[in-house]
Amino acid sequence: MQKDRSKFILDEIEKRHVELIPRWRFLVKRLGFWLLAAISVLTGALSMATAIYVFLDNDFIEDHDYINRFLIERPFVAEVISSIPYIWLAALVLFTLVAFFGFRHTKKGYRYSATKVIAASLFASLLLSVGLNTVDIGGYIHRYLIENVHVYNNLINANEQRWTNSQKGLLGGKVIQVDTIHHSLVLKDFGKALWRVDISKAEVRPKTQITPGRYLKITGIITGKRTFEAIAIQGWEKKYHKRKPLPLKPEKGT
Repeated sequence: MQKDRSKFILDEIEKRHVELIPRWRFLVKRLGFWLLAAISVLTGALSMATAIYVFLDNDFIEDHDYINRFLIERPFVAEVISSIPYIWLAALVLFTLVAFFGFRHTKKGYRYSATKVIAASLFASLLLSVGLNTVDIGGYIHRYLIENVHVYNNLINANEQRWTNSQKGLLGGKVIQVDTIHHSLVLKDFGKALWRVDISKAEVRPKTQITPGRYLKITGIITGKRTFEAIAIQGWEKKYHKRKPLPLKPEKGT
């Protein structure tokens, strides 16, 4: 009986031209799903890190001196809602689902419920994002996209947009050149326009470094085409306390 059954199976295999699949293919497939899950969790962490940076970078989080200017034109709740980085949250959801798909196709992934797998993926992404933001990874990603990917500006309402409003006295961007003799600087805003800024009468906030490559927030008035007179200057980072204006010291040899 057993012999007949074995013969039947062998005949069926030969008839259907079935080929044995090598074991290494199963191992590669399992490894591929594990890599997919791991990469998706990491990418989700990058998305969350950037989302956290974009939201916390807004002035309403700490800089109460400046947020009063925004609240005159826009309610606080509306400002908070518009500042949520929805594009990055959507990316986080997408990568979490991909991580879920990858994990469920591993050898023992089917044993765990969808809720547990998704919750674990989100928690892992959150932990990784906190670690990534200790070295400002979210900030690097956001600033790179702001400066190099034009469509990104249309997908997000970040602090850079608020400080690209020279008509209302708000000018932000990267310092390109500093002239310590004439007390001025050249600043490239987030629309890639170059501005000549007079800083001779400006109040400089504590810990603000006015050097090439630094990002600044400048309040003041337009004095001409691409010229601006600064009233107050602060670095892009927060946690400042007011102090008296500090005059720029000429560099040695100038």
